[in-house]
Amino acid sequence: MIFLPLKPLSITKDSRPLPPQATTIAEDDELFADDPWIVAPVRADYGFNIKLGVGAFVNFNATFVDTCVVSIGARTLCGPNCSFYSGTHPLDPALRMGITGPELGKPITIGEDCWLGGNVIILPGIIIGRGCSIGAGSVVTKDIPAFHVAAGNPARIIRRIETAMDPSCSTKAVPANEAVKEGTKKVLAQGI
Repeated sequence: MIFLPLKPLSITKDSRPLPPQATTIAEDDELFADDPWIVAPVRADYGFNIKLGVGAFVNFNATFVDTCVVSIGARTLCGPNCSFYSGTHPLDPALRMGITGPELGKPITIGEDCWLGGNVIILPGIIIGRGCSIGAGSVVTKDIPAFHVAAGNPARIIRRIETAMDPSCSTKAVPANEAVKEGTKKVLAQGI
């Protein structure tokens, strides 16, 4: 696994020096516990328009067409083969003109605590709200509001996620470790 130590900075312009190597692998890993993880290979059009939040995870074969900023929030998990296309071209072939025509784009914003399954494609200008889950193989063509599950091609909202993290939700707030235990029980009971 390749691990790039980053805070919510762009991938190519992180000027922070690396700390000295710790004496054990576990201690060394702890030095970067809050930094994002990127598993190789990764492909980027420009590379300097990619912003990753604390603890974000991007699995192998990610593709970033980062004509505009692609922002992935803290603790968000991206499955293998996810593609983020912030760039596009004119629909009119007279304007498109092959590789000599203009490249257009809109930023992509993915909130904190999201989960994108494998082979998810995010198109230009999309905003995915906090705490969303996007099903494997989905093509996200429209914004997804916070705390929702969406899947399909094109991705459609399937249901709302009831969670103590959502301030508008009636779910009783519980301490984080209890929330994890309760959430695990709920998922296992649903067979998901």
